[in-house]
Amino acid sequence: MVTETGSERATRLLARRNPAALLYGAIITAAVMSATADHDAPTTRVVVASAFVVVVYWLADVYVRAFADQFTHGQSPLPRRLVSAVQHELGVLLGGLPALVVVVAASLLGAGTARAVELGLWLTVIELGAVGYLGSRSAGGTRRTALGEALVAALLGLVMVGAKTFLH
Repeated sequence: MVTETGSERATRLLARRNPAALLYGAIITAAVMSATADHDAPTTRVVVASAFVVVVYWLADVYVRAFADQFTHGQSPLPRRLVSAVQHELGVLLGGLPALVVVVAASLLGAGTARAVELGLWLTVIELGAVGYLGSRSAGGTRRTALGEALVAALLGLVMVGAKTFLH
């Protein structure tokens, strides 16, 4: 009996879902947090703004997919297309969730807004890098290649960390 490693399980689950949506959710959440987290902003405002934007982005993806699918997949009832779109685009919400949870948890543990958001942004760097690594390994890349892909994938997260520093 061959057992699956944690990395293999994560790769399989990620590939079955919509990895692009997961990345979009993480990037959008990080961008909004970077833009809204100045020293005077309450953590609640940053979290609400980030959650609002990622939910609007998710709704836009659902809307676009539900109506655009008619052009490529023929006639299908709107409720069926909406359910399919909601399921397919759920990754957008899931991608933004880790950073938001970290910001809320850090805030509840006494961190100020700036520190809580920094932690959320660094988690986003890790999340983006992990998806890059797992994607490369899933495609048959060596560990070395996957580490290179992970570094490149994490760069956009690092841009968000830098943006927070330079914007505030």
